[in-house]
Amino acid sequence: MKMSKSALLTLAISTLLSAQSANAGLFTSPIKNIQINGAKDVYAGLDFHYFDRDDRLLIINDFLKTVELEYALLPLKKSRIGLDFKKLKAEAIDRENASESILIASADRSNLAERSRVSFLQAKANMEFLDRMQALAAQFQDTHFSVQEKIARPFVYTGVRMFRIDGKVVVGSIEKKFMAMASKLSGTDYSRIAIGDEVIAINGKPVEDRVNELKKYVSGSSDEFIDYQAIRALTIRNHNYDSSNSVTITFRDAGVFKLPLFANRVKDSTPRLDALTFFNKMGIPSDSTTIGMSFDKSSKQWIDGALSYEGYTPVKLHLNLKGLTELLGDDGTPALRTGYYISKGKSYGVLQILTFMTKNVKVGDNQMSFIDGIRAFISELKDNQLPLILDLRVNGGGNGNLPAQVLSVLAEEGVIYPGATSGFRMTSYMRQVQEPSFHQEVVGEDQSFGITMDEMKDFFQKTIDERRDYTPMFAAEVIPYDSVKVKGFNNKIVALVTANCISACDKMSFLLKSSGRATIIGTHSNGTGAGFLSTDELNTKWEDRLRVFETQVPNYLFGVPGKSFETTVFDDNSAETMCSENRPTIADVQYAPTMLDVTKNNIGWLQKAAQVIDSL
Repeated sequence: MKMSKSALLTLAISTLLSAQSANAGLFTSPIKNIQINGAKDVYAGLDFHYFDRDDRLLIINDFLKTVELEYALLPLKKSRIGLDFKKLKAEAIDRENASESILIASADRSNLAERSRVSFLQAKANMEFLDRMQALAAQFQDTHFSVQEKIARPFVYTGVRMFRIDGKVVVGSIEKKFMAMASKLSGTDYSRIAIGDEVIAINGKPVEDRVNELKKYVSGSSDEFIDYQAIRALTIRNHNYDSSNSVTITFRDAGVFKLPLFANRVKDSTPRLDALTFFNKMGIPSDSTTIGMSFDKSSKQWIDGALSYEGYTPVKLHLNLKGLTELLGDDGTPALRTGYYISKGKSYGVLQILTFMTKNVKVGDNQMSFIDGIRAFISELKDNQLPLILDLRVNGGGNGNLPAQVLSVLAEEGVIYPGATSGFRMTSYMRQVQEPSFHQEVVGEDQSFGITMDEMKDFFQKTIDERRDYTPMFAAEVIPYDSVKVKGFNNKIVALVTANCISACDKMSFLLKSSGRATIIGTHSNGTGAGFLSTDELNTKWEDRLRVFETQVPNYLFGVPGKSFETTVFDDNSAETMCSENRPTIADVQYAPTMLDVTKNNIGWLQKAAQVIDSL
């Protein structure tokens, strides 16, 4: 039986603050347990819903209980990252017990000055709690597992983006429209701030110290990914708001500049009144029309909208290609790019796979399946006997079945590769999802390749009888070469990979590595190893009972292939040895971005790829 699974990506970042004793007169006394009797007090908030201590404890306990019951990686995280869940849980609850409720006497509600003061304190406390929840989720170090606010907080941002280049934090791109507006409003000439200038300090603190502070709010399966997101958050984030309407940045060459912060209050989004109360107090203006960002609810990602940053971005490699073709996905954004890199009289085919989250691609009015879009280009390279540079550096994942299909297209003639493996943590959810299929009265299946229903039933039952945390890992697919259309691709392949190759892209990376089909250049893939398996009736989407947060809880494991496609079920402890979570695919040839990539649209990656291909 061949099983279909997909791993979808959600990202979020966050932070931590607490109310101080100066406001002790506004606080209630500590409590040890959630109050379970009586109606919820919804009247504590003055100008918006305020999360008092009962609210916070209810949410924290609800979240942690769901983790305990459904999170597929929980037992593994102890050995992978040293996670002590019992300690994490106790500390989270203690933090909320220590953070008291901010209240106001009934008689003071009509006192406008006191009302304004307490309303701001409640807004600040709400922001701090949202930050603590994000930081709590980040402790699981899983790119697939973060919490999102159901009503999202706005981003605050400047017109400068930063990246790690040659080991340093540097200015990578500048939004000139924003900077011109900021210059006009502040009367400051920002023209000395240039792409490539090193960042020394943020608000008087060494930049690396600030990066390390922000890392603890990033949900990530590898250090490189966490570092990348924390550096991005230096100048654009929707958490850990500073108590200021500006950020002071010390540049090595340009000097010290105070940059104004703006908030992206998107015109058609639901406003967060607590966040707006905080912004109003801090004097942070918003622009929801000309310089805004939008939130894509389907992918749960923020889109830059009207912002147009000039300079470096890891995606811009295609600007160095000849004969560029851009294939748009189902959402209308680029999914694939194909073209040719020409150097020293030699030509190299380049395929950028930007996502696995689309069924179809389109060029003009010509629509085809995602895989057929790749097949067409690979067939072209085969006919012209050209090598392939496969760019996977910025791919957030999607359909977990597509990497095997891509490898089939890239496979040499006549070969059969073992596919990715899967495994289950034995939870109530997983029993409800899997067990009905074991009790069909009539079972028919193709038993030529992959695991059979009888094999699955046997190891599933054995796991239950022996009270194990995990089933063995098992192989649900094999990957034969594309014998119908491409009919074998024997040309040289290199693949470019960074920690922004996530989820299904992680699968693509370890399939290329295990098959030996490509030499991998870069650092490593993201290191995810759990996804989402659901039916029409069941899934592991979580939201708290107060409708403040939501997340999708990873509920099954995926991991590296076995050594042979003939092995379908692995040993009892194979979840520990084969699941890819926090174990990214390491590149064969190490390469990280340099200033050449910043100034010339990632051409350093192409030069390195050509050099490696020529040496094969």
